[in-house]
Amino acid sequence: MEKEPKNSEARTLLSVAEDKLVKQLYTAPLLPNAVPGILISEAGLTDHQLAPQEAFLLSRINSEWDVKSILSICPFREVDSLRMLRNLLDKGIIGF
Repeated sequence: MEKEPKNSEARTLLSVAEDKLVKQLYTAPLLPNAVPGILISEAGLTDHQLAPQEAFLLSRINSEWDVKSILSICPFREVDSLRMLRNLLDKGIIGF
């Protein structure tokens, strides 16, 4: 894509791949209507090296908003936000 930014076939393939990845990431317990909560204390978070984007996303988790609401207020692409949520879930930082 970077070498040929106007390549429409590459853009189409990228879009299809992202759609498939989004569908794969939206699997239990990470579902659009699921409400995530933070499972560890603030002090415990210092043991994890979070990227700035992950920390931003984590700061939006309040045990009240569902995944689709959180994603709607994040400035990141849906696929990137879902990957970050999945990473936080896999690390045991959040749960549902």
